[in-house]
Amino acid sequence: PAKAKKARKVLIFSKTNGFRHGSIAVGAKSLAMLGEKTGAYTAVHSEDDSMFEADKLKEFDAVIMLNTTGELFRPRRLPKDAAQKKAALEREERLKKNLVDFVKSGKGLAGTHSGTDTYKNWKDYNDMMGGAFAGHPWHSLVPIKNLEPGHAVNKCFEGKGFEVKDEIYQFRLNTALATDRRMLLSLDGSKMNLKRNDGRKEFYPISWVSTYGKGRTFYCSLGHRNEIYYNPVVLQHYLAGFQYALGDLEADGSPSAKGK
Repeated sequence: PAKAKKARKVLIFSKTNGFRHGSIAVGAKSLAMLGEKTGAYTAVHSEDDSMFEADKLKEFDAVIMLNTTGELFRPRRLPKDAAQKKAALEREERLKKNLVDFVKSGKGLAGTHSGTDTYKNWKDYNDMMGGAFAGHPWHSLVPIKNLEPGHAVNKCFEGKGFEVKDEIYQFRLNTALATDRRMLLSLDGSKMNLKRNDGRKEFYPISWVSTYGKGRTFYCSLGHRNEIYYNPVVLQHYLAGFQYALGDLEADGSPSAKGK
């Protein structure tokens, strides 16, 4: 791990307003221990969205969206009473703005797996997290391509690709673009058939870093299965990504490809 520039505090948030992954409990414990054992950060795990009120959020250096789903900052069902509904929606907008302001100000945002199956129709969130979930065609042992062997966040892979068994995402066509993100890992099309006629040109990214305002972001789509959270190589990748988001690991967050 990189040496933390100062004591870091991270919010691990795992509220779900949609599908709930069984791996959340293992993931929350694992990611908290990851920071504690390496000295990279201390973590608070919560599913209370009031943690995103400005006075509470400011205590943290980064937020990790651990398998969150849906519209997190509103009740699962909006109240029927007009005044209560209005209040709930106003609160939601406030919490959304707080998160955007938090990252723009120079803090970090990271996500695992269904962190992209969260607020799929909120553009600011998609821009921060980098992708919007659009299905999971694969759940098997798949070959992963190391797109940037020399990148600091990929150092744990020692210049090679690897295989992993997990549920693999595809993303909405206008998201998860190499022209917007520093792409780190993807499915390896030289070792499996990726011809799906879905307009994605056989590129299915798995992990990336980026910047947002003065802040930094990291996302990895691995994390459906429990064992991902005790896979030592994946955990090293997570840790490097989290430390990049925290500002403690210097790494290139500029887009992999030039836009038109």
